[in-house]
Amino acid sequence: MTEDNNIPTIEVMKKKALKIAEGIPNLKEKQKFMAEIRGITIEFSIIIEMCFNNLISATGKEMIFDHPNKELYLIKGIRTKKDMPKFRTKSRDMIKLIEETFPNLDGEAKTNLSTNLERFEALRDIFAHVPINWEVRDLEFISDIPYKHFFKDQTWKNVLYAHKEFVGLFQWIIDVILGYNRSILLKKELLSQIFLGKSQAEIQAEVKMNKKGENEN
Repeated sequence: MTEDNNIPTIEVMKKKALKIAEGIPNLKEKQKFMAEIRGITIEFSIIIEMCFNNLISATGKEMIFDHPNKELYLIKGIRTKKDMPKFRTKSRDMIKLIEETFPNLDGEAKTNLSTNLERFEALRDIFAHVPINWEVRDLEFISDIPYKHFFKDQTWKNVLYAHKEFVGLFQWIIDVILGYNRSILLKKELLSQIFLGKSQAEIQAEVKMNKKGENEN
């Protein structure tokens, strides 16, 4: 076996890495900045995923009667919390729910919805999986093979540009979710008044009183 084919030891690789690090200006500052950026991205992604989980498990079906428990649900989820799929499928579920709730959305609005969620997901994956090229002046992701497939948009190679778009998409998705939630709450109130003859506030007050009575007994 020739010397070129020898597998380097951990100690050798460590020495090479330290030598490279010594030649990179402001490496510690760059690493600290990237740790903060990735942390923000992870937190924002978790917030969106939690919102999707809550909405998918609580909305999407109307006037569902649970025969075994003899309970009527004005609004019920399309999935249970035990049946949550991966983020990509959750995004598709949310697109379907939003389009059903707002049937008058035009083609452009539907395209924007789908495209923005796809871009958010793609940027989320970049920050989660793609390493940084520390040697360049401006922070950049390594966009060559084997990471090339992550970059549907080449501008995402620039860390600051990618992060700015990610934060903008996060804010946009939150606004869409809030609009969807307001619409669902209004629909639930209308169904409650029509089929039960009571407001949601009255029903919740009755449930609270019943529970209080059960506890006292």
